[in-house]
Amino acid sequence: MAEVTAPQAAEIIGKTPMTIYRKVEDGLLPARQEGTGQKKYLYIEVDDLRAFAAQYGYRLDESLAAQYTK
Repeated sequence: MAEVTAPQAAEIIGKTPMTIYRKVEDGLLPARQEGTGQKKYLYIEVDDLRAFAAQYGYRLDESLAAQYTK
């Protein structure tokens, strides 16, 4: 599956990266984590981001998502 980073996911739905990190921590957005602490990286499947955006009324920029997953 195609994945994007947390900052990319934030840009795709027009929110801040901190919003993405909070939603993942709250269990509202599934993500794969690598690393810990300051070196924590989150990877989010585009399909999960699409479902999340639809559920919470965020606009998802499909062209930007396609650009990041090439």
